[in-house]
Amino acid sequence: MSDRRGGKAIVIGASIAGLATARVLSDHFDQVTILERDCLPEEPVVRRGVPQGRHAHVLMAAGMRLFSDWFPELVDDLLSGGAVPIPGVDLLWHQGGAHWRMPDSGHPAMSMSRPLLEGSIRRRLLSDRPNVSITDQTAVDSLIVTDGRATGVRCNGAEHRADLVVGCTGRNTRFLDHLSKQGFPAPEVSTIHLDMAYGTQLLRRRADERGDVLALIVGDPARGHRIGTVMPVEGDRWIVTLGAFHGDVPPTDQAGFEDFARTLPSPVPADILTRSEALTPVLTHRMPTSQRRHVERMKRSPAGFVVLGDAICSFNPVYGQGMSSAALQARALGRAVGRHGPTSPALPPDFYRRAARVIGVPWRIAAGADFADPRTSGTRPFGTDLINRYIAKVIQACHTSVPVTLRVLRVQNLVARPGSLMNPAMALRVLLAARRSPAADRHTRRLVQPPAAREPAPVPPAGEIDR
Repeated sequence: MSDRRGGKAIVIGASIAGLATARVLSDHFDQVTILERDCLPEEPVVRRGVPQGRHAHVLMAAGMRLFSDWFPELVDDLLSGGAVPIPGVDLLWHQGGAHWRMPDSGHPAMSMSRPLLEGSIRRRLLSDRPNVSITDQTAVDSLIVTDGRATGVRCNGAEHRADLVVGCTGRNTRFLDHLSKQGFPAPEVSTIHLDMAYGTQLLRRRADERGDVLALIVGDPARGHRIGTVMPVEGDRWIVTLGAFHGDVPPTDQAGFEDFARTLPSPVPADILTRSEALTPVLTHRMPTSQRRHVERMKRSPAGFVVLGDAICSFNPVYGQGMSSAALQARALGRAVGRHGPTSPALPPDFYRRAARVIGVPWRIAAGADFADPRTSGTRPFGTDLINRYIAKVIQACHTSVPVTLRVLRVQNLVARPGSLMNPAMALRVLLAARRSPAADRHTRRLVQPPAAREPAPVPPAGEIDR
């Protein structure tokens, strides 16, 4: 509901985080302006400021729910743009040495490219919220800080005043460094060294192939830790992303990329690469660390300015949590503004505490998975090793138990707390189901095949594909 108190807000960056933030702030300000340094395209194409946009992206259920609430017509826009509905049972997930038993959640997901999602949200934002505007090809040089308060920004020498400025400029944001030079403390940073590298290729999806299936393949963290993702996207295309950790970089030549896919414990990605026409070369991206800025611990921060999204926490992208986390942070900012008002000195610390609660769950999930690889180093959350031993049992339980898989998916989609996997009834279910896993004997993990009724041979003439 609208609670506008007049005034103006500036959002720096038209990323998913920036668009979500502008939507939330439009309920509280008469004018919201997004300043974006890129030239924003009309068509759903990768833009220069989002190079990772060419790779596979997943919007978790928590994020999709928020965007659907903010923009009731967004789902129709995405479907009109070619987004592919995916029934829950059509998710092929191979992890821990076997395929998971997938439930029908009753809530189909959608698969699409990052440019289609971002462009659809941007157009819907401008259509639905007349008090929001976007100025592209405009780089913000610095914040204007007067008497300990941010009062606007400078762009090419011109000043733009605002009651609240929100920085959504990603993990390499410069604004906190600028503030530290003006006497504000820099936040502590937790860093996880994983040297994640991944490569992506778009391929044509043939007319005789099922296109409503996704696949996620995760190799053994102790034996190379390679991953693969296959998603159908608009334009009758597949997007195949292969990745690995700690300097294991996927090749960019076609033969090498296919050979890399063949090392995964499921043939799905390699079969699609072999049978499909390549539409792009293999394009790579590298992320040396995950990082979290503990802005909630800062003793002092200027009124009138906060950062949001990857500027606070940049996750390992393989877990697909970044966009949903940003949306949840935007909602938290709206609640903080509603409580304190946009100019209150109490707003930044309250928002940062709320953001920390949002980030805590996905950060612990991602960090735990990263530290399952013995080569990973950095800031290890308390209790990670103990939790990982239990999570190994949870993963095995997913091989045989639909209720466990459903609970895991709810946690990973940020709609249930991790503690829901650890209550006594669920823990007993996990331990009993894990004993029935065909991968319980670690020596036979690589020999495990999915149930015959759900054989996931992707894209064969008979149409046997799954995710």
